[in-house]
Amino acid sequence: MKLNRKTSRSRPPVDDRKPGKPMAPYERLEVPAYRGPAKSGSAPRPGRGKAKAAFVAGEAPRRRAATGVVDLPDMRPRRPSRSAAENVVNEQYVRLRIRVRGEQMSIVDSHLVDGPLVQLTSLAGGNAYEVTLGDRLLHAGALPDLGIQRSFVAPDAEGEKRAHHVTRREVFEFTARVPAEALTKATIGDITIRVHRIKAELRAEHMLDRRLGLQFAREVRPVLELHGLPTSVLPVEIRRRQGER
Repeated sequence: MKLNRKTSRSRPPVDDRKPGKPMAPYERLEVPAYRGPAKSGSAPRPGRGKAKAAFVAGEAPRRRAATGVVDLPDMRPRRPSRSAAENVVNEQYVRLRIRVRGEQMSIVDSHLVDGPLVQLTSLAGGNAYEVTLGDRLLHAGALPDLGIQRSFVAPDAEGEKRAHHVTRREVFEFTARVPAEALTKATIGDITIRVHRIKAELRAEHMLDRRLGLQFAREVRPVLELHGLPTSVLPVEIRRRQGER
């Protein structure tokens, strides 16, 4: 069977009865021959054109003052006021080192620290301390593992000795903090330091200015208390002691 192959491509039929597309009007535009001013090798004379000032080494560039604009001096960093700087320096707190022997607490050391004293809104760890002036809470903090000594396992231990040893000490120390501005000769006799045993984590959106026993009556139980502080914790006495050292 033979197939006839056409060598020429088929073209669509043209219908002359339909109108064709009209030709767009064509108009030739004349472009002006403008070449601008002719360049020359000589510098422009004064008073004609704008010429840059000659650069001189070591001379500061001149500023051209615009109409209606005032030439201001260079900007300098603004220094804080003296009152603001004094407030930052005067914001201090006292770090108290407290020793516990049985059911008795005593102050063994105190240090004056520069900076703000931040009050946390969450207390966890089994115990917590508070420093109060009457019913006003001055500061509170967590005391995890209070009075507990933990020891690591010896590398060559065998049998029952391969375990962590936990010992409850009869004499131990902890650190408490109190704002320096609250320690005066008139207030140190009424300031109280309490150690609480907490049943669960104490958490609040904002710690109130009241002692923990009033804020968390069901969660805390006082176990130790020290009423009144010695004069050695006063900021004036701490500065005098540090100066003697």
